Amino acid sequence: MIYGIYPLSDATIYEASESTTAGLPNPSIINTGLDAILDISKTFDGAENPYNSRALLKFDLAAISQSISAGQVTNPRFYLSLYTTEAEEIPVNYTLYAYAVSQSWNMGTGRYSNIPPTTDGVSWTYRLNSTNTGSAWRTASFAAGSTGSFASNRGGGTWYTAYEATQSFSYQTTDVRMDVTNIVRAWLSSSVANDGFVIKKSDIDEASDNTFLSLKFFSRDTNTIYSPKLEVAWDDSTIATGSLSPLGDIYSSVIYIKNNQAEYVKDSRVRFRIGARAQYPARAFVTQSSYVTANNYLPTSSYYGVKYLDKEDYVIPIDENYTKISCDSSGNYINLWMDGLQPEIYYRFVFKVVNSTGTLYIDKKRDFIFKITR
Repeated sequence: MIYGIYPLSDATIYEASESTTAGLPNPSIINTGLDAILDISKTFDGAENPYNSRALLKFDLAAISQSISAGQVTNPRFYLSLYTTEAEEIPVNYTLYAYAVSQSWNMGTGRYSNIPPTTDGVSWTYRLNSTNTGSAWRTASFAAGSTGSFASNRGGGTWYTAYEATQSFSYQTTDVRMDVTNIVRAWLSSSVANDGFVIKKSDIDEASDNTFLSLKFFSRDTNTIYSPKLEVAWDDSTIATGSLSPLGDIYSSVIYIKNNQAEYVKDSRVRFRIGARAQYPARAFVTQSSYVTANNYLPTSSYYGVKYLDKEDYVIPIDENYTKISCDSSGNYINLWMDGLQPEIYYRFVFKVVNSTGTLYIDKKRDFIFKITR
């Protein structure tokens, strides 16, 4: 299963001490907690000094921690997903870094363009707000195992050096899906406090006058479907076919959902039953139609994904490790936790079936639809 957790809080922090736009305040002390984007970019002043921005995100892990303790989630991996809204000056190769933040911070209620400026939350200079000068980010005498960095202006957050995640890009889309398992496991084990992620470029790229990478991602306050999320992935599949017969030729078969109710409340946990039979059953003298009674099981290498109804973006990607279709004596099935999806949106299942004869993708936009309601 791949289960999504959406951010509890996020914000962009800006290193610049003077705005490049007339009339706007000092970016290094303003709060952007309600901005619709997360900005990882760079600007320069008149003396060609670099000023960077970084993104902060925090996720509530209480529910998934309880599920792990209860044995409902076993050996999970964790992936941070960010979706690009704008990208400029993208080099052929670059790397983004995520670290576990080592000091607490307050998301705030500001936007970059607010006039008068909002300074009631985290900024490049302050963790809590600009009036609490005691809440400045440390820039020296760091706590054990932690550090910080800046190119031109003191601040920018602090983080634990032992808990790092990276994603490197080479001729790739700029959307992020970064394996952050080592960081999240540290939080779950209470090795360090969960004060969220800081997302940044390398110190070398931030200080460089030759690297102009600018990435803007949708934030938790976006009006789109592309909010950041933390994906929890684990193998929840079981295969016990009992007396069922295997499906024959996958290319002349019918695969369908038996019990789709079309709408499900947000906090429900649903088991979708998957039916499989030959498209044209062999002729036989029986008292019931083979179209009704046939119930074959899919090849064990069968998988599912979830897409938005009218888009090709995966909400839950087909993954051969984490989205296997299970089977018991009643047939194939999929377990789905609905609170891992955004409500008031229509979704559709996509299936991938693999056997010795080949691979079949099944994407019936109007047959595999369901919706999450509040």
